[in-house]
Amino acid sequence: MTLQGHYDDPRIAKQVAWFSNNQTYIDRVMGRGELYLYHIIAELERNELPLELTLLPVVESAYDPFAYSRSHASGLWQFIPMTGDRFGLKQDWWYDGRRDPLAATEAAISYLKYLNNYFEGDWLLALAAYNSGEGTVRRAIERNEREGKPTDFWSLQLPRETRAYIPQLLAISRVIADPESHGIVLPSIPDSPYFDIVDLPEQLDLVKAAELASIDSSTLHKLNAGYSRWVTHPEGPHRIVLPIENIAGFKVALDNTPVALWAPIKEYQVRSGDTLSKIAAEHRVNIGQLRIQNDLQGDLLKIGQRLKIPGTGLDHHPETASLLSYRVQTGDTLWQIARQHDVSIQDIATWSQLDINTPLRPGQLLNVKKGSSRVTGATVTEKKINYQVRRGDSLYRIASKFDLKIEDILSWNKLNPKSYLKPGQQLTLFVNPLRI
Repeated sequence: MTLQGHYDDPRIAKQVAWFSNNQTYIDRVMGRGELYLYHIIAELERNELPLELTLLPVVESAYDPFAYSRSHASGLWQFIPMTGDRFGLKQDWWYDGRRDPLAATEAAISYLKYLNNYFEGDWLLALAAYNSGEGTVRRAIERNEREGKPTDFWSLQLPRETRAYIPQLLAISRVIADPESHGIVLPSIPDSPYFDIVDLPEQLDLVKAAELASIDSSTLHKLNAGYSRWVTHPEGPHRIVLPIENIAGFKVALDNTPVALWAPIKEYQVRSGDTLSKIAAEHRVNIGQLRIQNDLQGDLLKIGQRLKIPGTGLDHHPETASLLSYRVQTGDTLWQIARQHDVSIQDIATWSQLDINTPLRPGQLLNVKKGSSRVTGATVTEKKINYQVRRGDSLYRIASKFDLKIEDILSWNKLNPKSYLKPGQQLTLFVNPLRI
């Protein structure tokens, strides 16, 4: 711990009192963090960074790798897409490195080291910039310099969220540093690695991986939260993260499992009237990956041609195992089809490899599912966010953007479907970060 000189600052007293009186919150957050704490501490020590940064995900995400914010930040360390790109976090249809606990931790350390150097070793300014951006903090410093005011963190005019952000981190650090004096009991977490990386030569379905490793799929998903399709990335690198105690058994089971069963590659014979997009939609795969798997330079197919269909993991996923095909009729809209089958627009787009901005064609095949597990309200994987209506927004546009049903938005916000949205209006949304 290297920020202890700020622990007694009176401006963190309110947050210290809150953490000191919320043992259940500490239990819940540390229970989540137990999977990742050893790894994060080891990486911070290796980079000679303050160990208070171990607790930054408490403030950012409460150690939830699936956390998603109204500013589109995702993962333990809450990277927005642009900053994720900047620090090397791959983001595509198969994988989002912002949710990958290992990749995101590496990126967060790189970003924090950069910010600390940018602000000449002042960690409070660096952390403020992690929250609101270095430009925001730099402009606040320049404003104080022009006015002849101090330029330390406590003297700057920063966004309200940032002014609360640093005291929250200092407060939880102070409580964790001396739990007994704050009436808090910390869990006993072994001072040894919990997980390790297992390299694979081929694509592997995550549900199959959980079965071979003899662990529940929920734990495996938390350790491999970056994978969006319940399968490793078809282009590699192929790897999964497993609890160390399960790795030996997993490797034995994997060696005794035919590669064809790791992520089954189906074979399909092209028929009259088939198109590459139609075949991709029917089998719920990405057109680009279908081209790669079959060494196709374009979309031209021959009747009788055999295509390899890469596995996507969706066949085993509890939310996508019972997909059905629906043929688009004249006059159909995506919203009507989604409502008819009790799913969201983005569900259909994901299952059918569909661009929601492309008009539907009569005869087009879509993947749908009766009796969706989605319910009106927040589920285990959904996150509550506050959304501020922007100029040009409509219910349809917001529903499409966040993978929601219009009637849900109306219900959550007690809105009249005939009323207009106004710029600046606040809406409550429950979003699933895996589907955005």
